[in-house]
Amino acid sequence: MIGLACSLAIGCVLDGVAPHEAAAQVPFALFQPARQIEPVKPLARDVTGPPTVSQRLDGTAFFVDDLGHMLTARHAVADCVRIVVSKEGRSVTARLVALAATDIALIKVPRTLGLAAVFPRATVSAANDMVFAEAYDRLKPMLAHGGALGNAFVDGTQRDPQHLVLRSNVTFGTSGAPVLDSRGLVEGVVSRRTTIDRVLAVDAAHAKSFLETQGVRIQEDDRPQMSGTASRAHRAASISARVTCLQQ
Repeated sequence: MIGLACSLAIGCVLDGVAPHEAAAQVPFALFQPARQIEPVKPLARDVTGPPTVSQRLDGTAFFVDDLGHMLTARHAVADCVRIVVSKEGRSVTARLVALAATDIALIKVPRTLGLAAVFPRATVSAANDMVFAEAYDRLKPMLAHGGALGNAFVDGTQRDPQHLVLRSNVTFGTSGAPVLDSRGLVEGVVSRRTTIDRVLAVDAAHAKSFLETQGVRIQEDDRPQMSGTASRAHRAASISARVTCLQQ
């Protein structure tokens, strides 16, 4: 069965806003009762830190090449004193490379941990397509139960020139997570939630254009990167990691 899972996202919560107000929204908020509209915010979790750190934001990032470059949500790594990437018990300091005009950012660690993502040559997501997007910290417990084929659908009722609109209930920690299609290809980068079950992701076309301007060479292919019945949660775990922003 297809599981609709709540996630830990990177810091944006989007509260009750009409579709035409989406551009003014901010990242992910806590899960509320079904159909309840909530305030607009990013999908990152705020955690009070030690005296030297006033705020900590936990989100998700994913590798886009074999040199340690990663994409994540802009709001997840902006204004950080330090950025830490954690994966499978290892933690390394990341460097902020660039912030895009849209809600994505490029960071870099010394080397890629796991696999690099593959983007489609042409975006083919259509209304009601099943996709997968989840916070890195939610993937391990999900995999312990066999993973998931998908946990979100492309919303064909909403149009946005820069975003892929999803029907999903992901929450804290999911900001910056890759949106994977049935082939395991990256169709977007999770940005923020606009209502209790609608999420915006910066689409693959804008993500690829941003990476090109930064001189990052990505992998593009229209062939499946996994079998049709394989868990997309496993694919997400192989290319992504937790990103932590420490702010003063």
